[in-house]
Amino acid sequence: MRARRRYLLVLTSLALLAGLPARAAPPPLTFCFEDVAQRPWTTPKGKGLNFELLRRVEKQLGEQFLYVPKPWRRCLEEIRSGRVDGVIAAADSPARRRLGQFPLLPDGRSDPARALNEDHAYVYLRIGGEGRWDGQTLYSPNGEIAVQTGYMIASVLRERGYKPRELVKSADDALRLLVSGMFDVAVLQGSEASRLAQQDPRFRERVQQATPPYATLVFHLIFSHQAYEREPARAEAVWREMAVVRQSHEYRQLLKEAGVGN
Repeated sequence: MRARRRYLLVLTSLALLAGLPARAAPPPLTFCFEDVAQRPWTTPKGKGLNFELLRRVEKQLGEQFLYVPKPWRRCLEEIRSGRVDGVIAAADSPARRRLGQFPLLPDGRSDPARALNEDHAYVYLRIGGEGRWDGQTLYSPNGEIAVQTGYMIASVLRERGYKPRELVKSADDALRLLVSGMFDVAVLQGSEASRLAQQDPRFRERVQQATPPYATLVFHLIFSHQAYEREPARAEAVWREMAVVRQSHEYRQLLKEAGVGN
């Protein structure tokens, strides 16, 4: 009799468990990224080191990330409105903090260990022009400098008294402004601009990449304020795992193969 009761109790328990709804998986996180190549970090087709990093984070956390390429200003507008959960590769500034949530240290500074990557902005000079950069002082006729639209370097230049002209999206277009004679100086971010200036026959003998870098910027995956307030632990887990993956041997090998060291 006791055995029969235990048997019935087990059957009843299993029936109750079967009737419970399965725990729903969280919805995917949608991240916006710029639809212009920033090799080796991102390309419009979703390739690059930042995606290699995030794919490993996905796997470790059992997450699902969706990526949407859009013009950079559109990405910033959509994170502000909460239409996307995050934006890939945003540099820290008071204006950007109004748009989204950065990974923060206890003292309020953004945390470089939980960032995506670090990259440089270089000065590009039209050969035969009047622009100069000696590592301390940047000179451009009338103070005008070509930059990519919506990029943080425009704010940096503006704060230093220059007149950044945000007329183009890509490094390719900015270098074409130089060779056309419209500008003598451009300040452009990333390895893509370096590759074009040094290897592309349209620019190789007409544009000089000056050294040292004009600025070094740290780029983050930032979450919309709406997404962070809704699931702060989820965002923190993503950032925490990003730091772990960045230190892994496998990912460091990818950085080495791409010729970058951060």
